Amino acid sequence: MDLTELQNQEYEVIADKTLSNQDHLFKLIIIGDTGVGKSCLLSRVMDNDFKEEHNVTIGVEFGSFVIKIDGKIVKLQIWDTAGQESFRSITRIFYRGAHCVFLTYDVTRDDTFLDVIDWLKEAKQHSNPDILLYLIGNQADLEDDRQVTKDRAIEFQKKNKIDAFFETSAKTGNNVEEVFALAAKQLYAIHKRDSKGETIEDPIKSDGGPTKLNVNEHNETDGKKKKKGCC
Repeated sequence: MDLTELQNQEYEVIADKTLSNQDHLFKLIIIGDTGVGKSCLLSRVMDNDFKEEHNVTIGVEFGSFVIKIDGKIVKLQIWDTAGQESFRSITRIFYRGAHCVFLTYDVTRDDTFLDVIDWLKEAKQHSNPDILLYLIGNQADLEDDRQVTKDRAIEFQKKNKIDAFFETSAKTGNNVEEVFALAAKQLYAIHKRDSKGETIEDPIKSDGGPTKLNVNEHNETDGKKKKKGCC
């Protein structure tokens, strides 16, 4: 199936995110600069929730998104990584075993889009060469403040052979569930086509909400800092 067919493919969201008897489990990581809305995307897709003020992610934050496709339960294990440079050496380990990467930027901040090329290089360096890449332009509801046009993002996507591009709004929810569902459907389709692929255990059991794994530069537990906006 191509992306259009996959987008039109019916699916059902499974509310029980603690479900452990899934048929297929795929690991997805969200990367990008601090403040582009990575944590807000995770909160929106998991809990249909949005907060104007959000704690800056220290290390990584973990969550799940589960859907049923063709009678099969497909679970996305989602890792929201810290965007600060001081945590890059720590968060790089989370590329291991990943099946999909969301390269995320803020459409109202040109600098975050310019930094995507560095995030792309890092993803390619530390992950599987066959990893699925999505370019995500978040905060698309702030049209009056837009600095990055869709045409520019599409040109970047094509030039760098990124699998898909979407604009989202964690605040309104526009395209958020859809893009995570599409990633799950595409990963499942690839798995069916190849009849093989790397599988991973579900090592973290949570109560359904995001689980914070907070580490500082010394791999110690750290506190959380508040920032107005999304992380």
